Amino acid sequence: MAFIFITGFERGRMPKREEIESVQENFDTIKKTDTKAISEDTNNVETNYETPKTIFSIEGNYEFKKGNSTCKMNVTLYYQKNQLKYKLKTDSHEFSDHAKIELNEKKDGYYITFKNIEWSEYLGGLDNEGEPLEKDLPLPRNVSGTLYKEEIIIQNYGNSMNYYVVFEECGEKYIELVKSKNHPIFRDDFSKK
Repeated sequence: MAFIFITGFERGRMPKREEIESVQENFDTIKKTDTKAISEDTNNVETNYETPKTIFSIEGNYEFKKGNSTCKMNVTLYYQKNQLKYKLKTDSHEFSDHAKIELNEKKDGYYITFKNIEWSEYLGGLDNEGEPLEKDLPLPRNVSGTLYKEEIIIQNYGNSMNYYVVFEECGEKYIELVKSKNHPIFRDDFSKK
């Protein structure tokens, strides 16, 4: 139900039929153009996803490629609705969730964090006898590394002062994942998840 208030007529005089029809036509025109503009704006908001700007292309497949190592791992990075996501596979585990990047101090790469990957072991800081300084520490649930133009590097285990193992199935201290040039990612594979 719409109410039309007609102004511009002498006080006490009823407007003529032609005057009312003219005002109604103007009202209909305004209503149609406003509705169209609103629906166009709404459509743009729902479908306008752009990949965030980065200093180099981040999306792609990264694979562990070290000669005679038994460590098998690959990571796929991709954007979905402006959010960086990952799929990480090892011999015994598969993970997928959000990833976060932060520009490093030199502005030539990123710190990358893979969300919701529980570490294999974590004792934290150790004393001179190799005993944990704190007991029963929870396992961390995020894995961090560095991301450069063609590689991701993750420190997989600590040292005698800080004991941890991120991926027990990979015996390498540093996991170097190299960006694959011949395995493009396909967005349709991830859009269903």
